[in-house]
Amino acid sequence: MGQNMEWLLTKLDEKLNQQALIITTNFTSNVMQALDEKMKTLLEENNTLKTRITQLEHKIESMEKDKRKINLVFFGIEEKEKTEYELVDYLKDIIVEMGVHLESHEIAKIYRIEQPSNKNRPIVASFTTTWKKHLIQRSKSNLQQGIYLKEDYPKEVLETRKKLLPLLEEERKKGNLAYLKYNKLVVKNPKDSNREKRKRDKTESPEAPPTNIKKKQINDKRGPSNDSPANNSQGIVKPGILNYVVRGRTSSLSEPKTTKN
Repeated sequence: MGQNMEWLLTKLDEKLNQQALIITTNFTSNVMQALDEKMKTLLEENNTLKTRITQLEHKIESMEKDKRKINLVFFGIEEKEKTEYELVDYLKDIIVEMGVHLESHEIAKIYRIEQPSNKNRPIVASFTTTWKKHLIQRSKSNLQQGIYLKEDYPKEVLETRKKLLPLLEEERKKGNLAYLKYNKLVVKNPKDSNREKRKRDKTESPEAPPTNIKKKQINDKRGPSNDSPANNSQGIVKPGILNYVVRGRTSSLSEPKTTKN
């Protein structure tokens, strides 16, 4: 009787242990499955947020680049102005001395970088058009001695360009055509560069269409016409398109419109 009871109790303990193990296993499995599903959802949300953050960073970078594309930074200009209006006129006079026509209203924004100090602080100037900015850049060799200008880049881009300078010098020592374009190093083989230039020249300067020889002979017999465009254009120097742009912009800014009575 006592042995049977012990045997039954042993079997009961084994059964209870098995059931407890099954319950624990099922519970653990359910918990792990729920955690896996939760982690999967969190990972998906995390990846979505990372993608969104990357997109926003690119968008902010693009907006920052667009905002600065009409800016120029001037260095070495004496700090003697007292108001923003005086600074506008001061910079305008310097640019006009470079040979570039500029009106005060074409400077959209202007300020000096950093806090006042004993040194002449750089000037950041925003112009109303990129065309005017590029015109000033092309005339930078006419700046007064000690004054120079640069592009207005964000701090991150400036740091990247600084890190790329050793690589730039190394590529130039190799004889390659190397330069910095925004935050990237561009390297070209001189031969490839010359080949591209020749292709560009051929594309931009197409050959004249063939002429009718018989018609030319008839015209030669008749003699040149006084009204022919060829005669009228002889001895006349044709200005480039930039001359028309400059004159048109200059007259539109500086010459007031008059009305006839």
